[in-house]
Amino acid sequence: MNAWKFIKQHRNNIVCYGSLTLVFVLFAILTKGKIYSAYNLKSLVGQMVVLMIISIGMIFMFAHGTVDIASGAVAGLCTMVITLVLNATGNVPVSVLASIATAVALYLFMWFVTAYLGLMSIIASLAVMFIARGMVTYILSLHDGRMNITRYDLIQPLKSNVAYALAAMIIIALIGIVLFNYTKLGKYCKAIGDNPVSAEQSGAKLKIVKLWCYIIAGTCVGLASLFLLARSGNVGKNIGSGTEMDVMVAVILGGMNLNGGCKSRIGAAIAGVITYTLLANGLTISGVNQTYITLVKGIIFIVIIGMTLRQNKSIAEMPR
Repeated sequence: MNAWKFIKQHRNNIVCYGSLTLVFVLFAILTKGKIYSAYNLKSLVGQMVVLMIISIGMIFMFAHGTVDIASGAVAGLCTMVITLVLNATGNVPVSVLASIATAVALYLFMWFVTAYLGLMSIIASLAVMFIARGMVTYILSLHDGRMNITRYDLIQPLKSNVAYALAAMIIIALIGIVLFNYTKLGKYCKAIGDNPVSAEQSGAKLKIVKLWCYIIAGTCVGLASLFLLARSGNVGKNIGSGTEMDVMVAVILGGMNLNGGCKSRIGAAIAGVITYTLLANGLTISGVNQTYITLVKGIIFIVIIGMTLRQNKSIAEMPR
């Protein structure tokens, strides 16, 4: 009885870390260790860094009850901004700052229309997704459908040297963990996800807390775009496409609650990103067709969301 109670109480963590262990062992066997070869680990880190950085920002969005579906499109636009600035100046830091400024500006627009115009967050996010994609399509039409980086040599080490990607993931993850778990921002963010009225009565300024969550999410997208561009080598119309869904599935796989709140765990969400990347990479190495991999992602999405909704229903029905 006590064991069953423990399982129910820690179901999300069991699913998250159990899935990570299962995927880790399963693909070590199925690929005969190829997935953990030095060559593939380099590829694995390259795939993971973009999802990991964006997921840190999305965790703050989820925690206060906002669904972000614009991150992939915004990342695509930011890669274009980096390319334009890098080609013009040859300065990587300036290019990254321009990317962050672009992403934060779009996320601030999302915050404004939800905070002051009363739009649902998912509608605002959808609008920004269309705006970003439209801008990418228009600008690319002026460059024959593809934009090349004349100074690719400046960012190529981000792809060839995994130390940069690992350092970026570790530093940003640690900053995210500190902000989420040990600051008033993280506390209020989760409190708003649980009950906005109670959070406001406890001293949380709802609009300001949400504002910082949007700024963090935009900053993460702007930073991740540099690694996305380094990996792709140029800007095409589909760059960043589907990234937002990959991040959402990974974060939800890690146990992030769709409704946000104090049940949100950033450590488990990070583990979810690792699990998801291993799964996608392992299926690719095993020779599974990309169509079936996409199908598997969809099934995982449905199953995890179903489990989350069922858990939320059970909690709501508990006697108080």
